[in-house]
Amino acid sequence: MIAEYRRVMNELNDAFQDYYTVYNKGAKQIDDYQLTVQQENTMLFIMRNERTTAHEIASAFSISKSAVSQVLSKLEAGHFIIRESNPDNLRESFILLGEEGTKYAELINKADETIVQKFSAHIKLEELEQMLRTVKKINRVITGSEEEQ
Repeated sequence: MIAEYRRVMNELNDAFQDYYTVYNKGAKQIDDYQLTVQQENTMLFIMRNERTTAHEIASAFSISKSAVSQVLSKLEAGHFIIRESNPDNLRESFILLGEEGTKYAELINKADETIVQKFSAHIKLEELEQMLRTVKKINRVITGSEEEQ
């Protein structure tokens, strides 16, 4: 039985890898930014969580604040992000998209829209929602989290 689960998980990993490969081909301009995987993930988090903080990013990725600071420094140097002081806590800064970050976000959104347009005619929303629930359940089991994501 475990062997069957392993086989399906391997196929699932392959399918996700294929999806990302196809996605990246459709968004070639994103590659021009030459961001590392960690920088890309951080940018996606910032795009989806406006006015976030380094602490929130560290918590979300379960990494040290020092590691986040290194990534943020590189993104800031490339004008992907800007920091804005938190008036309620001067030791903390809000992380916002900078000029290049805004351009990057627009490319991501355009790529997402293109992919949604392509598969929406072939995949029912209910099927996609079931897939989402299943992947979230797998993530909860793996992380040991009981809360809904």
